[in-house]
Amino acid sequence: MLKYMKTTIKENLIASYQENGGFIVHSRQMLERLYGSLGIDPKTSLDWRIFELEGISHFFQHGIARLARELAITKDDYVLSPGEGSGAPSRFIAKLIGCRVVGVDLNPDQITKAKDLAFLHGIENNVDYYEQDIEELSLGKNDFTVAYCNETCTHWENKAKAFERLFAHLKVGARVGFNAWLSGDKGSLNDAYVRVPDFKPLYQPGIWFQNDLYTYQRLLQDAGFRIRDMRDCTDIIDIRMRARVKASVHWQRYELVMGRHARESAVRYYEGMLKTHYDYLRYGVIIAEKPVSKSAG
Repeated sequence: MLKYMKTTIKENLIASYQENGGFIVHSRQMLERLYGSLGIDPKTSLDWRIFELEGISHFFQHGIARLARELAITKDDYVLSPGEGSGAPSRFIAKLIGCRVVGVDLNPDQITKAKDLAFLHGIENNVDYYEQDIEELSLGKNDFTVAYCNETCTHWENKAKAFERLFAHLKVGARVGFNAWLSGDKGSLNDAYVRVPDFKPLYQPGIWFQNDLYTYQRLLQDAGFRIRDMRDCTDIIDIRMRARVKASVHWQRYELVMGRHARESAVRYYEGMLKTHYDYLRYGVIIAEKPVSKSAG
């Protein structure tokens, strides 16, 4: 695998999430057009199409709702979201539950978009955002009762350091959960970038640092966490993604508003990712907690 400098990894991550990148990244203006056409009010609705339009999540809204249930998040929790991206999961959880969420991401463009969309959803008082690298996380807080990461930990190069910083920001007894992109049977998405032609146009290179479930278990335990549950869920993600690609009514409405190019780009993204499944990309869920003492993990 080609090695990249830390600065290059950050530059490639930022470039991968531009509106003119390898997949559709919707601006606030584009989303407002879509919601108007669909008759959706983002301030009050939990319609699954909101989540899908605002973030390219392979776990879809189902996966976020389930993670929130497994972490037993309540409105009284103080929630940390490292690897926030543009904030779709946090907006969904803040509206669904009413808790306060702090999102952290190293991509300034994503942080700006997350702030903008928080106002669109009317939850600006429930969310705060910080531009930081999780591996250097320093918020001056150690009172978070829950932390979760939806898929973006695949971009964390030094997970051991990231998990140590995460541990330091949590209260004793805090729950932590990951919807994770795992390494595949033949390698990672860095390998797919070379071997799978339909994947290469979707992202910039060198931004993937996948692990298997047991490596996650070891790294989290080394950081002091106790593992409560972990499982591979590749089959269900694969089934749901294939079903979404075939959902013709959904794509027809999308094309009517956004145009044929946008529809083709969105479908091409999912089809390209499906070609990496199992060989270069698996999915897993990990649930852990910060025990009373580090030795208890």
